[in-house]
Amino acid sequence: MRADVFKRCLLALMCTWASCTDALDMFSTDAAVAPAAVLDGIGLGAACADGALPEVLSLEIMVERVLCHDPQVRYAWAQAKAQAAQVGIARSAYLPRLDATSSYSRGHNATHYEQTDSSEGRQRQLDHRLSLSWVLFDSGQREANVRNARQLLVAANANQNERLQEAFVQAASLYYEALAAQDRQRAAEQVAALATENLKDASAKFDAGAAALSDRLQAQTAYSQASLDLIRGQGVMREAEGQIAVRMGLAPQTRLILAQTLTRRPDTTFVKGLDTLLEQAGNDHPALISARAKLEAAKSAVAERQAAGRPSLSLVASLSDIKTHQSMAFDGDSHIRDNSVGLQVSIPLFEGFGPSYQVRGARARVQAQEAELDDARQRVALELWASYQALGTETQALNRTAEWVEQAVLALTVIQGRYRSGVGSMIELLNASSAYAMAEQEHIAALNGWHRARLRLAASLGRLGFWAI
Repeated sequence: MRADVFKRCLLALMCTWASCTDALDMFSTDAAVAPAAVLDGIGLGAACADGALPEVLSLEIMVERVLCHDPQVRYAWAQAKAQAAQVGIARSAYLPRLDATSSYSRGHNATHYEQTDSSEGRQRQLDHRLSLSWVLFDSGQREANVRNARQLLVAANANQNERLQEAFVQAASLYYEALAAQDRQRAAEQVAALATENLKDASAKFDAGAAALSDRLQAQTAYSQASLDLIRGQGVMREAEGQIAVRMGLAPQTRLILAQTLTRRPDTTFVKGLDTLLEQAGNDHPALISARAKLEAAKSAVAERQAAGRPSLSLVASLSDIKTHQSMAFDGDSHIRDNSVGLQVSIPLFEGFGPSYQVRGARARVQAQEAELDDARQRVALELWASYQALGTETQALNRTAEWVEQAVLALTVIQGRYRSGVGSMIELLNASSAYAMAEQEHIAALNGWHRARLRLAASLGRLGFWAI
């Protein structure tokens, strides 16, 4: 009965200890993990609460919602938490190891002799043992292991930041695409209204005998084309809104009202000289931070493998208590206590050349990480150069298309007056209307391209945040 009670108590104690240790973060490793939804110092806790959307959806709220529901962002955060746990595992090697075992056994002993009396009896044994092991010196193996784990955590945090910025760019670009579709729809409505006016003018002049039937038919054709463009624009706009809703964790049919248009031009004074931008990207870009951290981790792995082949010194201690209950035929009950403490030196002498090949492999991984760092530097420089040039091109295109719209509006106004006064032709009016519609579409595309190029440049610097929008 006592044994059953003891075993139940021991099991309860072990379960309680396991639950406590699972909840504990003795080395505060979670504090070293970058928050899951923070970009440029702005937390997203409120946005991630899945509250009701505002009536008018701003770009900032949309980006926050998308970042909260992006699976790749959550995956990168979980990877960083897993690596933080590895830091805790590495640091725990500095603490002693304490193991406790307890066993209870029952048995039946029977010994039979041919010429003497036989003996028979039952035996019960209760065995408690406590052992301690504490590594005091290991030639720097634990220190190298901790450095390795910490550098890999830096890399994991950088990877999380990079994925967060990628999701940011995708979300903001999607919003700008929706704004562009919205503005194209407005332009299509203006063109449709213009086509309606042209059809009315052509019909009135035809009814009055001042124009040929061909003018009316051409105006009717232009009106039909404008109506078709209007219908297609509505489909494109609904598709863009549906993509935004899905990325925010909503149903695709959710109706959204966007808060902004593409007519505003953000400040471009943040664009500095290319040399300054390259230096800034070299310091801040997550890909370079991750590559440098992985290189340092690989160097620490070399030191760890080298230290593994050197002597180590440990403090060892044990405490045991064994109680045996048996019949007098087997010398009766016994109680044994054994306590010991001492130092243990471990000297690896020969392990089949395995450690030497492990060191060679670790050094080869250092060379691989050096190559990866050079590759990351090259990729960042090329991406920055392409983004820098693209922003300059889109800025010029934005200015030219704005002038194009002004000229097209002026030409259309003049030709409308000429046609209504009976001087101009329907061909001139339709050509001017088409030129205006094309200028509007190109200007909207330039606005969209300008905003996206600005985002890509900020992302190529590795410092993308809400300031960029």
